[in-house]
Amino acid sequence: SKPKIVVPDGVSESLPDGLQPKKRCAWVTPNTDLCYATFHDEEWGVPVHDDKKLFELLVLSGALAELTWPAILSKRHIFREVFADFDPIAIAKLNEKKVIAPASMASSLLSEFKLRAVIENAHQISKVIDEFGSFDKYIWSFVNYKPIVSRFRYPRQVPVKTPKADVISKDLVRRGFRSVGPTVIYSFMQVAGITNDHLISCFRFQECITAAEGNEEDAIKDKADEKKTDEVIESEVGRGIDELNFASE
Repeated sequence: SKPKIVVPDGVSESLPDGLQPKKRCAWVTPNTDLCYATFHDEEWGVPVHDDKKLFELLVLSGALAELTWPAILSKRHIFREVFADFDPIAIAKLNEKKVIAPASMASSLLSEFKLRAVIENAHQISKVIDEFGSFDKYIWSFVNYKPIVSRFRYPRQVPVKTPKADVISKDLVRRGFRSVGPTVIYSFMQVAGITNDHLISCFRFQECITAAEGNEEDAIKDKADEKKTDEVIESEVGRGIDELNFASE
């Protein structure tokens, strides 16, 4: 039988075979697929700043309208193959008719409506990258570049959408994105670590906070390095101009 420890409400130490006994969010149960439990332990709630990974998680969150997380994760390798590792530029170049054809690999994943939305969103995300420099900068600007920390004690407290998700959804729709309703966006925010919805009793709650703090420190260091580089370049340019002026005198 699978291990089960009596713990406070909202905490699960029951787990699929192959996982260590730790306090997890209560929706990880002995019957949870191992791939989904591992997803909870390693990905869900970790702040993501890579554009391709963000786009992947946006697409997979949209797929929740038709599939469950375990089903999506079991087919993740097919999603990546069909959608060119979620490179927006490559997806935008795909032949839509071939992608949605009844016998295509993609048609075994999602409905025609969803497949068309992925391709259209690839076009729109490329525009966002052109405007903001990255999809990362755009999407994280809605939360001032810091994850929302929810601090929920019980599963019943976790919402399916929030006013913030509604704001992001409306802006994406305004920009031409499809299949990005507030429920989809909130699922995306959860998995991409834009909001930390691990229960406070879950071992991943604090780990995701620590990961976010590490990202923030890296960003500060990167900005400091950029400033230092700019100052060096400015100094070198100024010195070069002075030398030219001296030589012309």
